[in-house]
Amino acid sequence: MREIIEKFLRDEGMGYCAIDPKTIVFRTEFLEKCQMNYCGRYNRSWSCPPAIGDVAEIQKKTVSYPEGFLFQMVFPLEDDYDVEGMDKGRSVIMKKTLKLNSLLQKTKADFLLLSAGSCMICEHCTYPDKPCRHKDMLLVSMEALGIDVSVIARAGGLRYYHGPRTVTYFSLCCFREPEHA
Repeated sequence: MREIIEKFLRDEGMGYCAIDPKTIVFRTEFLEKCQMNYCGRYNRSWSCPPAIGDVAEIQKKTVSYPEGFLFQMVFPLEDDYDVEGMDKGRSVIMKKTLKLNSLLQKTKADFLLLSAGSCMICEHCTYPDKPCRHKDMLLVSMEALGIDVSVIARAGGLRYYHGPRTVTYFSLCCFREPEHA
């Protein structure tokens, strides 16, 4: 599984580092920002609280995996307020993360894939009125779990900040190699 993921990340041109999920830092203040609807998606998406369920349970599941990869993409911006450029960059990494999700689902692997921000698959999320239209593609955001991505990135030798007029997005894949019997 490690080889499959690493090949995918290389082929897609992503920066990445191996991580030990047990070292992931969860910050209460990040969860509080989420609950204050800082991004505008709290209680509006199947990929965000409260729809994702018990955050503590997902955190516990995340750190139960023995291996992981944090991966990133850096995008140029016209200026520090280039929201269109930021959205375009997040869309690119989301599509690549979903591509990895599809690849790993075909292997029947045991993995957890977390994304940069809320789901972007549907123009209008069905939450809370109808079930998710793409449950097999649904990715929970790292922010929704309170993950401090900057700590993981720094520990793995990835830069979190790449200077003015750039935005960096991260996704995280935690996994367990299949048992060989």
